[in-house]
Amino acid sequence: MLNASSASTLNRTFGPDQPCYRAYLVDHDDRLVWAELINANDDRDAVRFALTMVENHAIELWDRGRFVIRLDAPARRPLA
Repeated sequence: MLNASSASTLNRTFGPDQPCYRAYLVDHDDRLVWAELINANDDRDAVRFALTMVENHAIELWDRGRFVIRLDAPARRPLA
């Protein structure tokens, strides 16, 4: 049974001392587009995975309520 100090996403339960990373895809107006659970043991692994997600949207990486990093999307080239 879950208690108030644990979090559950899909079929994985996170204890209070385990990281629970989420990557939020954010559009150019800073609106949330998508959220993705990241299975990582520490910030370094989570950032490495989040870097693979950066394409057309910025990524904000969070560990529960703790902000880790924002990874901005590459600048768009204007159409000729």
